[in-house]
Amino acid sequence: MPGENVLRRVLAAQCGVTALLALALWLFGPNLLHSALVGAGIGVAGNGYAAWRVFAGSRSNNGSVAMFELYRAEFSKLVIIGVLCGCAFIALEDLNFAAFLGGLVSVTLASVVTAATHTVELPEQVGRQI
Repeated sequence: MPGENVLRRVLAAQCGVTALLALALWLFGPNLLHSALVGAGIGVAGNGYAAWRVFAGSRSNNGSVAMFELYRAEFSKLVIIGVLCGCAFIALEDLNFAAFLGGLVSVTLASVVTAATHTVELPEQVGRQI
């Protein structure tokens, strides 16, 4: 199924960026690394859910239904990220805001770029000339 391929690409890109971020921040100290990994983990959870809803869900030929699915996935992603960020700031006292935000933003950008660069082949329409 083509949607599952995109879902795998999005999740692989998110995990790859998280690993690169962890390697880079490992040199600067465990507090920065911990904060960045918490932010990246929240980003993977929210963006992974949205990618799953969009790319692994049912395909509708109706444009308004497909648009509703996209909006629902995006709104759900924002709710998940917001709730998890609130929980992280309440539960973790030594969270570095800059490293946390760097992890969250880098994973989110990786997800957006990966999904945006996915190419879709349009079906041929027989007997129709433009």
